[in-house]
Amino acid sequence: MVEGRIIGIDLGLKRVGVSVSDETKTLASPLAVLPYEGPEKLAQEIIALARQHGASGFVVGLPKNMDGTLGPAGKRARRFAGLLERLSGMPVFLCDERLTTSQAEKEMIALGKSRRRRKETIDGAAAVLILENFLGTMRKRTLHEEG
Repeated sequence: MVEGRIIGIDLGLKRVGVSVSDETKTLASPLAVLPYEGPEKLAQEIIALARQHGASGFVVGLPKNMDGTLGPAGKRARRFAGLLERLSGMPVFLCDERLTTSQAEKEMIALGKSRRRRKETIDGAAAVLILENFLGTMRKRTLHEEG
């Protein structure tokens, strides 16, 4: 497993949600919502955030079709993950993100957030869910290996 914090990424066509774990890899918090202005610029911005927050790895949400296949968005996420790994020299993991955006929106509606507020924060919330799912999977794997 990666030492230090992990950055979670929800890669969108217009906006990109970014989250960060705590040192213990227990909690995930929203970090930023960045405009998408091309893969290289985005990768550099995310690497700068990782360095600023002491992160040493990334998890990129991998959008899959409901049948598990990869569509254009999944292939784009895979390409971006490869670019990020090459440029940063840090490990990049992919995490199935099916339904994370709709789950984030349902949670925001339940909290009574307005439509405008949901639009401003949905990408960061989805990045948190991606990172939380990844951290939970890693904890289960560690428990299984120890048990």
